[in-house]
Amino acid sequence: MPLITLDNISLQFSENLVLNEISATIQKGDKIALIGRNGEGKSSLMRVLAGIIDADDGEIKVKNNTTISYLEQSSPQDIEQSLFEVVARGLGTIGDLLANYYRSTQSSNAEESGPYQSLIEQKDAWHYIHKIEAILNRFKLDHKAKFSTMSGGWKRRVMLARAIIQEPDLLLLDEPTNHMDITAILDLEKLLKDFHGTIVLISHDRSFVQAIANRVFDLDRGNLAVFECGYLDYLKRKENLLNAEELENARFDKKLTQEEAWIRQGIKARRTRNEGRVRALKEMRQAYINRRKKQGKVKIHTPDEDEKRISKIVFEVKKISYQIGQLELVKKFSLLVLKGDKIGIIGGNGSGKSTLVRLLLNELKPDQGSIRRSKTIELAYFDQMRESLDLNMKAMDFVSGGRDYIKINGKSKHIIGYLRQFLFTAKQAMAPIKMFSGGEKNRLMLAKILSQPSNLLVLDEPTNDLDVETLELLEEMLVDFAGTIILISHDRTFLNNIVGSTIVMEGNAVIEQYIGGYDNYLEQKTKKINQKNNAASTKSDKNNINKSKLSYRQQQELNSLPEIIENLENEISVAQQHLSNPKFYQDPEAINLTMKLREMELQLEVLYDKWSKLDSEK
Repeated sequence: MPLITLDNISLQFSENLVLNEISATIQKGDKIALIGRNGEGKSSLMRVLAGIIDADDGEIKVKNNTTISYLEQSSPQDIEQSLFEVVARGLGTIGDLLANYYRSTQSSNAEESGPYQSLIEQKDAWHYIHKIEAILNRFKLDHKAKFSTMSGGWKRRVMLARAIIQEPDLLLLDEPTNHMDITAILDLEKLLKDFHGTIVLISHDRSFVQAIANRVFDLDRGNLAVFECGYLDYLKRKENLLNAEELENARFDKKLTQEEAWIRQGIKARRTRNEGRVRALKEMRQAYINRRKKQGKVKIHTPDEDEKRISKIVFEVKKISYQIGQLELVKKFSLLVLKGDKIGIIGGNGSGKSTLVRLLLNELKPDQGSIRRSKTIELAYFDQMRESLDLNMKAMDFVSGGRDYIKINGKSKHIIGYLRQFLFTAKQAMAPIKMFSGGEKNRLMLAKILSQPSNLLVLDEPTNDLDVETLELLEEMLVDFAGTIILISHDRTFLNNIVGSTIVMEGNAVIEQYIGGYDNYLEQKTKKINQKNNAASTKSDKNNINKSKLSYRQQQELNSLPEIIENLENEISVAQQHLSNPKFYQDPEAINLTMKLREMELQLEVLYDKWSKLDSEK
């Protein structure tokens, strides 16, 4: 029996028909990618599945006792609780109880924690504490940290842990990779591949979707098409469908032209025409208006070479260093950026990607070293545009500054015509920005920035919330852009398709530059590691020839390790026995013991590795 069955579901907001009598089934074990343009209603469909909103018409059938977790597109901002409390509350009423108990133990208020202990005892819920700690460790989260102090990427991890903690039958994920660094995305990929439940996800990250999805739901103009295949096969089938639709549209247009000529033939035609044919013509006209055409192409406005001579060197960076307090982010880094270079920047959250860009743009001063900049830079900076959105302003006024016409590549263009190239209808162009979805807002900001004359584009995470069609349009524009691009992104496919070199912020102020995109970086890094390992192996072999036995100190360490390991194993066994007793959780030290157990298990792994290595070298 399916987990969820959608039967002729319809949903409408004002005049906008979001879901048009859609029907589908979600089976146990499905990993479904929900694909569609921004504003098509993907998030609305998710909220219908989650039971947050009701459809206007149709029926949704959910299998009895099906548990559903929903990760919304935006993380909450006003939570002042610890990460333990936030994640615990994903367990429902039991989680609320455990969160309250945890808060009372942190305040060392025995009188307050007493009633919570009794309730936890009654509900036999002590084992959930170990479960909460385990998932916090899985996502590398500090259980005592405050949610409100976390960055966007870390908040995303917390809300994911909260969604997964109850091991739901159906996990709904709306843009789960937003604001995450590549390492976190790869960790999430592995977790979702191993997840035994059912997943429905919305994501603009094509590599991520390709790795996970085994079915695709395509939402297009209110209609849902189901593809029983992975993402790559879906792209091929979708392309064939679009080609067939284009041929059908061409035949339709030809017939419409003939009918328009017929109705204008005058009195002779009016004598012979029938009302049915007239009604059919009116319907064809309306269908033509409603049909959504494929977007056009737009090029980024680059200053004329004769009008503005651009220096060959855009940035010359010599051994710069920068730190905030005791945190060193950049150390003796050098870089040469030439006109036309397209450079990607990747790294973990907090590794210093945005700091490096701000140093290049003279928003920050390096502690050491120097940066020489071209005097002819015409900068367009995507991050700045995010802060300038006035939600009450009309979309067209935001992009054009209130003018009806803007200059694109030296030609005057009506603002509504320009916005059509970014998939906005005339009605949307005149609507206030507050009516737009997250992806539509990002698309609007890109329309704004790409209309500005520039020879240097700096894009800080431009792909968040964008649909695949807009991503491909943006890729095409950036590839054709004659100027210089500096791109911070966690989207692997996006980087592969655009950049000529990749700067990797590896942490601890270590910065390396690799030729090519993300996949090229992985190949070169793997090659470098293999070469290093081979060199180390060769050196080790030479040492073994000269010295076939362990040193005295190493031999003593090898002799002592079995006893140390045995003692540690005994400690772990005792801790596990304590934690298996529900009454032990009445002790406020239970949480500390859980953390200590994890540390002892990690230490045991290290000791086993050391013992194995020394034993093999005897």
